Amino acid sequence: MKTLILRIGLVGLGLLAAGCVDEDTMGPSTPTHLAFVVEPVSVGVGSPVAPVVAVAVRDDDGETVWSWTTPVSLSLESEVVGAVLQGTTTATPVGGTALFEDLLVAESGSGYQLIATSGTLEQALSQPFGVHQVFHSASVAAGSFHTCALTAEGVAYCWGTNTKGQLGDGTLIERPLPTPVTTELRFASLTSGANHTCGLTAEGTAYCWGANSEGELGAPTTQDCTTDPAYPAPCSTSPIQVSGGVVWDQLSAGYGHTCGLTAAGEMYCWGHNAYGQVGDGTEVGRAVPTPVSGGFTFSQVSTGYLHSCALTVDGQAYCWGSNIYGEVGDSTHTRRIEPTAVYGDLRFVSISAGGASCHGHSCGIATDGTTYCWGKNYQRHINEVLHVLLYAPVGLVDDPGLERVVVGANVVCGLTGGDALYCWGDGSYGQVGNGSTGGTESPAAIRPDLRFTSVSSGRYHTCGSTVDGPTYCWGMNTNGQLGDGSNDRGWTVPVPVWRE
Repeated sequence: MKTLILRIGLVGLGLLAAGCVDEDTMGPSTPTHLAFVVEPVSVGVGSPVAPVVAVAVRDDDGETVWSWTTPVSLSLESEVVGAVLQGTTTATPVGGTALFEDLLVAESGSGYQLIATSGTLEQALSQPFGVHQVFHSASVAAGSFHTCALTAEGVAYCWGTNTKGQLGDGTLIERPLPTPVTTELRFASLTSGANHTCGLTAEGTAYCWGANSEGELGAPTTQDCTTDPAYPAPCSTSPIQVSGGVVWDQLSAGYGHTCGLTAAGEMYCWGHNAYGQVGDGTEVGRAVPTPVSGGFTFSQVSTGYLHSCALTVDGQAYCWGSNIYGEVGDSTHTRRIEPTAVYGDLRFVSISAGGASCHGHSCGIATDGTTYCWGKNYQRHINEVLHVLLYAPVGLVDDPGLERVVVGANVVCGLTGGDALYCWGDGSYGQVGNGSTGGTESPAAIRPDLRFTSVSSGRYHTCGSTVDGPTYCWGMNTNGQLGDGSNDRGWTVPVPVWRE
């Protein structure tokens, strides 16, 4: 009878896979070289190297040699003076793979590489990696595929995709680590749209940068952010002042439009208006701030994908713009080109609008502390028993007692009074942050050991600032939007954002 031998190997982040091999057909295998199976990606100064480094013993055909038990040793290749690889640097292979779980480097720098050796085998050299300090921020603002953050001193940093100049560093170069916005200005708040970012100074002056094809920057630009002359894409790669000389109290950047609120409660919007999201009673795009219709006195504003929402001083919620998914919340799916009251007698203390292509939803915290949401109920993340479209506010299932709520493209996150973070919705790319790529229909506690002061969700990623200062991101990382120094590996749990 044939004997089956169990082969165990490392796959990805410590995932074990098993396969069967027929001894009658398997000949002897001669090990010839080593190969890194898992290499350093996210490395902080003095913190364990993540993910766990794995080195495999291979033969000339690239197959793992399961019987090799000679210890594998790691050393550090670096031009940084005094850099030393600490932790357990020698490990015996198990099933042909050696794991190194507690490596760390105490000196920051770039161009580090690991060298793996074992007896007479050909050594292996890892890809270059950097070791960084943790980036601290007071608040974050996630765009579609970029992220911006504000330090406690009011300095703006951005990272991720930069095809439209949305990082504000004067270039169109993608940045996988926080990069300063090219300005001497100090900001009191930041907000990110799909491909643009805006900042508000303590004096109430608004500046925006990035894409301006819809007039979302609120001022004319002549810079072109495309290499195809047939499809010009107006933009600004550095901050420009919003036109009109208005003194602003709040700003909110949506997909292709922006809204601002004065201290007196006057609302202006500008940019893309094909769905009435500017709220001026038309569907004409506006390149400069335009008063919102209705003469309301508002206290808060939030912009979504193709709609906008706001609260009056007495807590009444109004929304306007696209309503195909019920995101306006007036119990219909009729487009609204000026502020329309959200259905019901509810009064709110905060409101948030979000969504992306094929999504549109809104949420608010009522005066009694209950979280209500309406619009596209993707994966039933608003209410697990109701239809996919909710045209009026519905109470959140398993409400953890949130005091602030933030709606992203397809994820909703909220903070309790104790700064505990909860997220729910679509987790296809890990953007919920609960360690999986599946959606969750009710709020999931995210890193209960951390306390967050700010959270923001983009297209497929989420970021947050913590009480102690370190910034974390999770989800998709195709453009470096997580700020961990890479532009490929995504994360299903919060990982630190690193500094240069």
